[in-house]
Amino acid sequence: MQHVIQPILNKAKVHGLAVNVARSGLCLNDPAELHITEEGRLEIHALIKRPFLGLIPRSSKLALGHLGPRATAVLAPHLEAGTPLRLRIVGLTPEHIAAPEVFVSVWGALSPRYAAPPPMARNA
Repeated sequence: MQHVIQPILNKAKVHGLAVNVARSGLCLNDPAELHITEEGRLEIHALIKRPFLGLIPRSSKLALGHLGPRATAVLAPHLEAGTPLRLRIVGLTPEHIAAPEVFVSVWGALSPRYAAPPPMARNA
C-alpha cells in the first residue's frame, strides 16, 4: 500500500550553516536527510560536491546545519511515530548575494491521527 505524502513543513530555515553555500554544489530540489543528534537537535545532511584538485569530481555527505525549535516541535510527533520523511532543498542564498541561507521542505505520509478531519457533508 502506498501512502500519499503531503507537506509537513513547506519551507524551514536551516540554522547554523556549516558549509559555504556558493561552493557546496547544492541545487534546488536536491535531496537531504534528517539526523537526530545526541543533544536532540535535528541536523540536515546533504550530498556536497567538492572537486579534488579542481578537476576530479568528488562528493561527500556533510551536515549543513540544524532546524530551529519550531520546526523541531512540528516534526516531533512524526519522528516518534516513525513516519518516513522526504526532505528537499527549496531555497538557497549564496554568500555573494546576501547573508547565506538554506531552506528545506519536509514531506511525509500523514497518519489519520495528524490529518485534518474530513469536510462535513451538507444535508440537502
